[in-house]
Amino acid sequence: MNMSSSGKPTRDDLRRLVDRLQPKIARLFKHYGVSTAEAERRVAAALIRLSYQWDRVRDREVWLLTELKDGLSVSREVTSKEPRDE
Repeated sequence: MNMSSSGKPTRDDLRRLVDRLQPKIARLFKHYGVSTAEAERRVAAALIRLSYQWDRVRDREVWLLTELKDGLSVSREVTSKEPRDE
């Protein structure tokens, strides 16, 4: 695992991270019924957030999966609390 030791990741660092986690990320989005476009948007946004904290995150794989799952859980809660038209 040759990731950049500097404070910022390279594109290759981020690509390798996503490649390793791709099956888990795909299962997560499938479980929540997220479209491909929305999944790509969420992964890109999470990678940007991770990039800003790169040197402070010990386990980047866990961080990314947790970030994605938490975002999906919050979205589901907000959607389920919205009033229904009856």
